[in-house]
Amino acid sequence: MEYVPAATLWVLTILRLPAALDPHRGSVFRATLLAAIACTLYIPAVYYRVDPLLGGRNRVGLATLLSLLLGFWQFRTAILLAAVEDIGVRRRQLAFGRWAAVISCSAVTTGFLTSHTPVTDPNLPLSYGDQPGMALFLWSGSAFIMWICFDIARVCHDNVPRMRARAFRSAFVLIAIGCILFALVLLDRLLYGVITKIGGAASPSAAVLTVLYWVGETFAVLLVSLGLLLPRLESHLKHGTFLLHVRLLLLEIRPIWNRVALIHHDLILEKRRASTLIVLSRHAETQLHRRLVEIRDCEMAGSATNVRLDSHERSVVERAELALARRSGTRPTH
Repeated sequence: MEYVPAATLWVLTILRLPAALDPHRGSVFRATLLAAIACTLYIPAVYYRVDPLLGGRNRVGLATLLSLLLGFWQFRTAILLAAVEDIGVRRRQLAFGRWAAVISCSAVTTGFLTSHTPVTDPNLPLSYGDQPGMALFLWSGSAFIMWICFDIARVCHDNVPRMRARAFRSAFVLIAIGCILFALVLLDRLLYGVITKIGGAASPSAAVLTVLYWVGETFAVLLVSLGLLLPRLESHLKHGTFLLHVRLLLLEIRPIWNRVALIHHDLILEKRRASTLIVLSRHAETQLHRRLVEIRDCEMAGSATNVRLDSHERSVVERAELALARRSGTRPTH
């Protein structure tokens, strides 16, 4: 379970790679990259292996928390850029977030550097939480992340009703729920620190909180990741549905095209009859458009009654023209 959030975030980072240098969408890439680094470093097996490479003394814990703080800051930036339309309000909120990130990262670094953490242990609250510097390290980082989570949920709540696209509304709702779950996961860790001081890490309550932490973190990452991917997934789904509709229309158009093409073969680009395999055409939309044009050309050029379309054929042709017109945002010309 502990590997799922990190793996999900790395996949999401790879998917967002084309937008890495985009001034408007790059913050999402940076957020997922930093969060993926933090989640990976927090895995106990990775934590113990990486810490000696950084000189020991739990320096990997500092790197983990700083990556997480900066990732959440970049994620809030991305949400503000996407959801808040008022430029003045957005600029003020972005500036406030930058100052909050600077203050929080400074406090976390100061708290860690003034703490004595000689033995590598990913459970810093349990091992060193009684030191003032470590308390500053943990509480300043926790307060910043919880503020980010609830602020993102607030931004989503305030702006979702004004969003027209259903996919974007659903995406922001998922992100808001994921952020609230992140905040609850963080409360889980703070409560874990208190309980372990009283009853030790082996107490049943501590074991339950550990399970809830990994489950909650996994679902929080999955919800936020799904929220980030949902608009793109919907566009792919719409495109796939449209292509299926086009292929079915090609099958309906085929006998009509074969009939008129037999009479006016001089107006037809492709001389051979269309088989049912036309449904497997590589460029189905182009094929449908060309055959519709040829049917209309033959209809206008022909004077014989056997060229005219009956009511059923006319209905099929008009439905196909309407489908292509809706796709391109224009009106049928016939």
